[in-house]
Amino acid sequence: MERRVERIDGEMLDSMRGNNFLLLTLTTAVPTYQMKATDFCIRAISEVADASGIITLPSKAEAAGKMYYVNAPTGAAGGDISLYVKETATELTTVGDLDADDDWIMLFCDGYNWRTITSGVA
Repeated sequence: MERRVERIDGEMLDSMRGNNFLLLTLTTAVPTYQMKATDFCIRAISEVADASGIITLPSKAEAAGKMYYVNAPTGAAGGDISLYVKETATELTTVGDLDADDDWIMLFCDGYNWRTITSGVA
């Protein structure tokens, strides 16, 4: 039986250890956030009105070959959180808003498109 071995780069390993886990609160003063290419794991809540909380994904060139996880643990208690594509400044249409309690998504960027690996978006 063939054994499958997956490669995890150092940045991703650090993020899984908690070194790059970003706790983010979107507020009326700061309702948006521009992700960095190293923001592999984000746990975000929104205190702003529905459809006002926006997280913009890193550029496809910076994110190529990387996976990103975004979790909204209290989406229903706050406003919606929308994921936006940096190059087009439009909402990522492959998944709806993170607006129910504990919505989450895991994305992969192939350098050309954002791919939804899996999600728990209600």
